[in-house]
Amino acid sequence: MNSASKRPSPGAGWWGWPAGRAPVVGGRAWGLGGAAALATGVLLFFGSGLHAVPALTWFAAMPVFLVAPLLRARVAGLAAFVGWLAGLTNLARYLLKDLELPPVALGFLAGLALVFAGTVLFFRALLVRGHPVAAAVAAPALWAALDYLIATVSPHGAFTSLAYTQVEVAPVNQIVSFTGPWGLSFLLLFPAAVIATRRVALLVTLGVVAAGTCLYGVARLGGIDNAQPVKIAVLSAEGADDARWPDAGGPAILERYQPLIVNAAKAGAHIVLLPEKTIDVRTTDLPKLDRQLQRLATSNNIELVAGLTVLGDGDHNRALIFHPDGSTPTSYDKHHLIPGLEPYTPGDHLATYEGWGLMICKDLDFPALARQYGKLGTGLLLVPALDFVDDGWLHSRMAILRGIENGIPIARDGSKGRLTLTDASGRVVAETTAPADAPATLIGELRPGIDRTVYTAWGDWFAWLCGLAALGGVVLLSRRGGRGSIRHGQLRGLPVADLPAGDVAGDDATDHHGPGPAGVAGGREAAGRGDGVHRAERGQRRDRPREPGRVRPLAPGTADAPRQHGP
Repeated sequence: MNSASKRPSPGAGWWGWPAGRAPVVGGRAWGLGGAAALATGVLLFFGSGLHAVPALTWFAAMPVFLVAPLLRARVAGLAAFVGWLAGLTNLARYLLKDLELPPVALGFLAGLALVFAGTVLFFRALLVRGHPVAAAVAAPALWAALDYLIATVSPHGAFTSLAYTQVEVAPVNQIVSFTGPWGLSFLLLFPAAVIATRRVALLVTLGVVAAGTCLYGVARLGGIDNAQPVKIAVLSAEGADDARWPDAGGPAILERYQPLIVNAAKAGAHIVLLPEKTIDVRTTDLPKLDRQLQRLATSNNIELVAGLTVLGDGDHNRALIFHPDGSTPTSYDKHHLIPGLEPYTPGDHLATYEGWGLMICKDLDFPALARQYGKLGTGLLLVPALDFVDDGWLHSRMAILRGIENGIPIARDGSKGRLTLTDASGRVVAETTAPADAPATLIGELRPGIDRTVYTAWGDWFAWLCGLAALGGVVLLSRRGGRGSIRHGQLRGLPVADLPAGDVAGDDATDHHGPGPAGVAGGREAAGRGDGVHRAERGQRRDRPREPGRVRPLAPGTADAPRQHGP
């Protein structure tokens, strides 16, 4: 092999092979892809889902990203899809058993795996075409932009975002106050993309981004809150009773809560928060129940927040604040309902009282709705909720992230899950587990007041920026060309020996799978014709030795000259 074929290309990485080569083929390729898929699947399984190990999430994408440039596109894509889907099986039982969704719902997990596979192939395509910087930035940007798109169109909002895995990692989690959750989505794939390019300069950039993120978080967490504290009691006394009022278990549920409410008031609670759907009541019976709850608020001098299911006139999942002065209760209807489980009429308005806002459970899966409260200057969110036991940790952390995004303290009553009080920076002030069949009480203090954030003011600007970065990567790929440029000898100024082999460059033709004779980049020359010239250049010869840099077409009639076609 001549010296030109031994030189690394301008895009060569740490691995010592020219960027764009696919040195692993056949059984070795499938073995390498399978190992990467297994590693990614295991890391994602434990690094995401209902109970995540945050450190593992950062490594989940890395195995597949590392091997993708060494494999053919179809092998790399399959490894990424299988690995990510295997990791997402940690949600299968929750979807099928807890939420009682039909098996077809698992297709949503397959769709997420396809998104990841597309991201990996996008990264691979940019890298093998000699764009390592674009690969390191545009691929995570594509992932973050698609995360935003899914959250916008999905009935489950941002439920599947990986951002929630880092909610407890301070100061990293504070970046969402600047970028929204899409900043964390980008950061979680950025290290894998950078390391997979094998470029020292990009590693330095990664270090700068990591340091900047942490410094920003430290600065935000170091703020001083001088607002007056408010004592809040979060109560749960759920049972197996039919909670319909007044002809079934509704009165028994109310009796179960009464001593908890009285004790919370004696402990100094100014606000008492009850769960979502505490009692089912028909619209005709609602005035009687309202009077009972109002009496509890007035007699104990508390703001009483109760979640009710109001049946009739469209049915509503409703939260109300009963005021101690007897004024008209503040009412809010849940906006985002669980498909298949909540056949209610969605709400269409926000509800605030003295700077406090009401939301209900799944509403906090949607960043845009919480941001509306941030724009109103809401200083405290009161959230009746009802968890499915297993998802208590995840849903409580989703709520915390909404608070960080907008700088709002949150009191959340996740009966059968987690009861939480968190400050404007997402720090847990108080927390306890709420058993499914036993009472639980959480009492603590929060300081109402909004710490205004860039995300509240600018919204999803970072997601749109990521979309533009991903579009820039697409433009680069379209300008470089793939199959056509290789087959037609458009060398783009690179030595012939450094051209990507057929499949890596987007050319799956079987005669491009292996290197040819000396000086040939991909494709086999017929025996006796290995003259060091790519077959796409057949019909052109090097000029005289004194003019080594030029080529000229052979005269018509000369052997190997291109055929002449008539008009």
